Amino acid sequence: MKRSTFFATIAFLIGIAGLSLAIIALTTTRWRWDNVTGRQNGLFTSCQIGGTLQCVTAPRRFQPHVQATQAFLIMGCLTSFLGLVANLVNACGKGGKKGHVAAGVLYVLTGIFLLVSCAVYTGATRPLLQSVETFGYSLWLAWASDIIHLLVVPLAFLSKNDKFAYV
Repeated sequence: MKRSTFFATIAFLIGIAGLSLAIIALTTTRWRWDNVTGRQNGLFTSCQIGGTLQCVTAPRRFQPHVQATQAFLIMGCLTSFLGLVANLVNACGKGGKKGHVAAGVLYVLTGIFLLVSCAVYTGATRPLLQSVETFGYSLWLAWASDIIHLLVVPLAFLSKNDKFAYV
């Protein structure tokens, strides 16, 4: 296996893991939860655990920091998917001279979008947390996805196809 194909394959597999974590974080309800009442707040729904699980999709207008988190996390998932496609095309040798650059730039954008979404939510929610509330696993999955995507960036840039040498 050539070095470029190896790096592209590893970047693709790690990118799939990062995208999976981002999608799980986006769709789960445990961004913030109350230890006493069992109330869970997600980005799109809120759930109350008390004998039975009662979830409500919030029909109301979300707070501005939650809207920003939703938007940046969705943009991060979309650019991650596009980065996976560009990386796969590059791994197959069809990416041309700059296929690795496209994949790397898309992964950088993904990392920035996910970083902004997590930072906005953490920064805006921390002062609002009551003593019995904590951040849930969904937020930590989003942070982990961001770190994974930022680790994929060098692999994507190193996956330059060997038939397009700089010399």
